[in-house]
Amino acid sequence: MTATAPNIPLPYFPFVSIVIPVYNGRKTIQTCLEAILQQEYPREQYEVIVVDNNSSDGTPDLVQKYPVKLVYEKEIQGPHAATNTGVKEAKGEILVFTDSDCVPEPDWLRKLIAPLADSSVVGTGGRIEAYRPSTPVERFLDQMKPFKNAYQASPNFPAALITGNCAIRREDFMAAGMFNPNMYTGAEVDLSYRVQLQTGKRVVYVPEAVVYHIFSPTVKRLGRHFYIYGYSEILLGTIYKNVPGYPWTPTEQFKIMLRQVKALFTYLASFSFRVISYPFRRKVDQDYFLTPLFWFWVELNNLRGKIEGLWVTRFYRRKFWEKGVRVI
Repeated sequence: MTATAPNIPLPYFPFVSIVIPVYNGRKTIQTCLEAILQQEYPREQYEVIVVDNNSSDGTPDLVQKYPVKLVYEKEIQGPHAATNTGVKEAKGEILVFTDSDCVPEPDWLRKLIAPLADSSVVGTGGRIEAYRPSTPVERFLDQMKPFKNAYQASPNFPAALITGNCAIRREDFMAAGMFNPNMYTGAEVDLSYRVQLQTGKRVVYVPEAVVYHIFSPTVKRLGRHFYIYGYSEILLGTIYKNVPGYPWTPTEQFKIMLRQVKALFTYLASFSFRVISYPFRRKVDQDYFLTPLFWFWVELNNLRGKIEGLWVTRFYRRKFWEKGVRVI
């Protein structure tokens, strides 16, 4: 249910609501909002809704300086609950989602929305790149490119949208039940699956609609990100394991995990080789040594997230989030 964006004639300017959840985002939200308010899209045709999710760093005070609507989600801690709160305030026929640490190109909104002129398209996903990578962690993520938006692993199953850069028709979003606020992670992919399965419509990938993600430069955050990704894979598998065409069944996931264990030894061997061969190389930079270690760290934490996911779901048997939110 995914495809490259069709050649839609411009202009197409429906009224759009851009929803941005934020938690302690004072360091990045200013750059984000300034880029959004300079879009090559009629200003009267889009609104910006920022949802503060119990920030303690003065984020709301900064947001209030901009011509945007500021609302609050204080009951449930998590980006998806906050986004739902913003959607309830939205007036646009198209919902656009991005994050407080994302910086869009000036033509981002126009290009992201254009394919929705086709009534058979229910959503779009744009490209996510690193924002001015300068540290070793940022350069690693820039080369790795972890965000595969509108990615379709199987031709018989819907594509996954990532809320850092996507748009969905509001009517279909609401009909699908919005984001599951109790799923701390994976809720955006779950919603994108649901909206396609229920409507029979497709999503398209729009590589020309670019946002730049301000990555956290710390090794700790790098591990945290991939731990969450692994955890969410198990939650999604618990929901969709019996749906025809779902590519990551429990059996397939276990095979992937075995390959990941093998990869850990490969990365350690690569690091050892680079250390031993160092005296014989003419020019070596810091990234040459760190790259296999970063890969080891990413794989290890992704596995750790999957193992915890398997435990809390009792090996794909328990949908614990149906009884309440669980922040990880």
